[in-house]
Amino acid sequence: MRKVSILSRLAAGLTAAALFVSGCHYHMPLHAEMDGRVTMASRQVSKADRAGYTVATVEKALRHYDSKGREATLAYYNSRESADGAWYVVIADEDREIVAHPNSDVLGESLFGPMGVDFTGFRHGEAIAGATEAGKWVDYIFFNPATGRDEYKHTWAVRHDGLIFFSGWYQVLPTLALAVTKAEPAEYTVAFVERAVRYYKAHGREEAVAYFSSAESVDGAWYIFIIDESGRIIAHPVPGVIGHDVRGDLGVDSSGFRYGELALSATEAGMWVDHLSASNPTKDGLEEEVKHTWVVRYDGVIIGSGWYE
Repeated sequence: MRKVSILSRLAAGLTAAALFVSGCHYHMPLHAEMDGRVTMASRQVSKADRAGYTVATVEKALRHYDSKGREATLAYYNSRESADGAWYVVIADEDREIVAHPNSDVLGESLFGPMGVDFTGFRHGEAIAGATEAGKWVDYIFFNPATGRDEYKHTWAVRHDGLIFFSGWYQVLPTLALAVTKAEPAEYTVAFVERAVRYYKAHGREEAVAYFSSAESVDGAWYIFIIDESGRIIAHPVPGVIGHDVRGDLGVDSSGFRYGELALSATEAGMWVDHLSASNPTKDGLEEEVKHTWVVRYDGVIIGSGWYE
């Protein structure tokens, strides 16, 4: 069956990606070892140790700031001379706007603006802005100017004297080479739900519920719904649906199949639920189609979306 083969390929790809990303952290020094105590002064780090070199690069910028002052530091890190291959330092001010970057086109951009959101919807700029003096890692998808493509970026960010100093290293994620498009609706649906889970992780339940209840979150025929622990829909772009129990009439299709109850059995691994539906937002009227819905359990809720056939 086509969907089974598609899902198998996608699952294999996602598993490889997960192992790849987890592997990169495994080969990095433990984050606890890089909380600001590890500096160039305490040990020499080569670029082969990309995580360690990143931390050292930020530490070097902090020492430059302490010895040369704010004005001289901003001037230096606004120069192309400050870039060290794929490594460069970015500084954001108290308003979380970028005040130092070797690419002058970026100056003035806000960490909370479009530049701070990757293509999965993850608001990495806000995560970076939340850095403390102890420092933190933020992982996201970002454009690598050295290769001209989107790659996984691991950024180390530290708050110092009210400013945020950060730099990062890039890593090619195998699955990023295989762009998922709407021409492959099953793969696109799984990716769409995964993006929603990442949004939930980054912003919490309240903000996720608000966003996925808005028309802004709809992407053609794709939209996200969230079901809470009691089986009721708490997020959906159609307001009249919110509050309904999926074990009731809303979760029963015209053939009598109780797909809502089946969806509630989803686990963190995810599952497909196929049923008849007339809810395609791109279609007028009440034309029924087969809907293939991918549902995943996260933080006690069910997050899902589907494609129509």
